[in-house]
Amino acid sequence: MMRNATFIIGGILFLAVAVLMGAIAMGSKETERVDAWSDIDPYEVGFNTQDPYFTDRDRLNALYDQAASAGAKWVRVTLFWDLMEPVKGQLDWERADMIFDTVKAKGLKMNLVIRSAPSWAADGADTSVHNYAPSDDQSYGNICYMIAKRYLNRGVPIVFELGNEQNMKFFNMPEVDPVKYTRNMLIPGSKGIRQAADQLGVPSPLILVGGFAPVEPYYVPDSVSPLDFMQAIYDNGGQGYFDSIAYHPYTYVSEPSGSHWTFAELQRIVDLMDGKGDTGRRIWATEVGWATGAGGGEVSEDDQAAFTAQEFDLWYSLPYAGPMLWYELVDNASHDDNERENTFGLMYSGEPMTKKPAFDVFAAKAAELAVKEKG
Repeated sequence: MMRNATFIIGGILFLAVAVLMGAIAMGSKETERVDAWSDIDPYEVGFNTQDPYFTDRDRLNALYDQAASAGAKWVRVTLFWDLMEPVKGQLDWERADMIFDTVKAKGLKMNLVIRSAPSWAADGADTSVHNYAPSDDQSYGNICYMIAKRYLNRGVPIVFELGNEQNMKFFNMPEVDPVKYTRNMLIPGSKGIRQAADQLGVPSPLILVGGFAPVEPYYVPDSVSPLDFMQAIYDNGGQGYFDSIAYHPYTYVSEPSGSHWTFAELQRIVDLMDGKGDTGRRIWATEVGWATGAGGGEVSEDDQAAFTAQEFDLWYSLPYAGPMLWYELVDNASHDDNERENTFGLMYSGEPMTKKPAFDVFAAKAAELAVKEKG
């Protein structure tokens, strides 16, 4: 009887020690995550710079030089999974290596988006539009693991963003589905990245929920509001698999204002996160900007410049503001192009690239933030 009691007591003590050691290990992981946050300066800004994946080395060098000249510290890069791994298990790293080498050479940091499932991971769909979501709960985790394993120790600070505007169908074909996003992208993607970090012996990088588009389903068919999408992430086990969210605070042709629906919706998401215990998270504005021109959805160059200054002031008045990455550095086409999506740049495309008035506004505001940071 005493021997049984001793065995039971010993078992309890062993279990207590195991639980304590597990708690210490978990505490260590949490410390890593806090340390990772401490390395992020919320006042650092950056750019989306066209699509680096489709740019040659000389052009990419020129783009990143222009970004740095405006005070940018971050660049947002999308790796297209369908182009990297069109055949399962056969990866082409050439373009990704070129991008990482260039970012490192320029001393920049990377906001890395991983998206666009290949046909074999999207139920055989025609993925030539580069906008399909994965249809299973393992493949995306595998590619995130392989990318993280290859690049986390390359000397480039990386913050991962899992997907892009996943609350709109355009970037998440064949349908918007927050449950599938959580189960097929967020959870496995986060696991893959953290596993790679553990194996490399480096701190786990920050992981962001993909940038929400500020859309209302009433006005934008086949969409889910950012708040409802975020609620679904919590409802389907996504908590703990992200450090914060990315958000795209576009106000379209309107000047930025705290009363605009875009910012009211963001506050509702922050309130939701706070209520779930995810407090004190810095929100990343990984896209924001205005298209210039005389067509629908476009503003004048003077308005673009004025709105740029106002956006800096408004964003950094928010207590949860993190880094802000402008969309975008350079137009995708010539300055007389009538296509709205091509004219968001703060510079005209072409050789050489030339500035719009908003470029100097951005640079001045970035310099002000740098002084604020040092102060």
